[in-house]
Amino acid sequence: MTADDKDKLLLSDTPVPDLFITQYMSSLTGSSIQIYLFMLMNRSSLGKMNVEKISKKLGMAQSEVEEQLFYLTSAGLMEKSEDGSLFLTDIKAREVDRYIESRKDEDLEIPPQHREKGLETVSRSISDTFFMGKMSYSWQRFIDDSASVYKMDPDVIYSLFNELQERGKLLSKNSRPAEELRAVWSKRGVHTSSELEKVLNDDRKIKECMNALGKKKRKAMDGVDIEYINTWILTYKMDPDVPPFLYSYLRKEKNKENVTFPQMDEILQEWFSHNIHDVESARNYEMKKLAADRTSAMTAFCGELFRKKLDGMDLSIIDRWANTDCWEEPIVRYAYEVLHKFMSTITLSQVDERLQLWKENGVASVTKAKQFEAELKRKNKEAYQERKTVSAGYAGDVPYMENEYTKDHLDKKEQESMSFLDELLSEDK
Repeated sequence: MTADDKDKLLLSDTPVPDLFITQYMSSLTGSSIQIYLFMLMNRSSLGKMNVEKISKKLGMAQSEVEEQLFYLTSAGLMEKSEDGSLFLTDIKAREVDRYIESRKDEDLEIPPQHREKGLETVSRSISDTFFMGKMSYSWQRFIDDSASVYKMDPDVIYSLFNELQERGKLLSKNSRPAEELRAVWSKRGVHTSSELEKVLNDDRKIKECMNALGKKKRKAMDGVDIEYINTWILTYKMDPDVPPFLYSYLRKEKNKENVTFPQMDEILQEWFSHNIHDVESARNYEMKKLAADRTSAMTAFCGELFRKKLDGMDLSIIDRWANTDCWEEPIVRYAYEVLHKFMSTITLSQVDERLQLWKENGVASVTKAKQFEAELKRKNKEAYQERKTVSAGYAGDVPYMENEYTKDHLDKKEQESMSFLDELLSEDK
């Protein structure tokens, strides 16, 4: 390298278009950026560029150069001439042409260029905050359309750019992600900051619900799942913890191994029709439904067992059995059978007395009830034998009853009672 060449390098500059920095550079690799800057620096001094020349100057393998040139060409930064040589695209001229062409759309009124003071202020703020003070014409056009066509307030437009930056889509090579997000917000009726806040709050609820269900189902939510979740949050107005609660309820309380979103949607529609939107209301509603089902089943069972038309008092007892005492049908039937050995006509009140006796003694199943009845029978038999022995050896008078009954009369009554107990005890053997 001669001294003259060194002076030229020291005193020369390579201007880089701001469009390249703001809209293209973030999507390129380090190698492709290096090739672009090298070609930009030698645009007019090295003549025609090709793969071999770039590979030699930059010390890259030709295969790598070809791969990076493909990326640059796909991004619209480079073109190939008919003779195979490479040259850079004038992206500034192309951007100006696009802006001019966009103004020529037929039957479309050209929106004003920041005529409103608020729009001019927010445009400058967006440029300084998100584009380092160098915002391209395409984004200027985007801001104009957002205000004049989509009727968005300046603070909503600024929030849109902020949302794009958080999603990592603001510095893409085109404005398509921004246009898609703007279309979504417009469809959901976003024009003011208060409307935007409601939409963002709904989005947070959707994300919270989606994450919770994803953990319970141990899978990522796909497109169909997300559509269901959007409907539950946006249409049914459910709190984000309601669908996860329903999923757990169906798995644990209803013993469903496979819970599908269509099954959940059917129940959530029912809850929505009953103005249920939170977990506590949903839990109370399902408990009342379960209690009503238990009461209905117990009522049908008792009607058949007692063979009678149940009245108000009977229904009150049945409701308590089903929902307070939580008696099951088998133990009610066994209480009925125990009493049926001693009497022909049995009422619900009598069966209830027996059940309450069992409850007081910690009896909650048919097996425990049989054990209790056997023990009670044994104790009664022992008491009877003891009384019978005492009565046989007793020869004295009964002074406290002598004014009402004679001794012969009392002896006769006692003998009749013992004979009746003998018969009952012999029947149970």
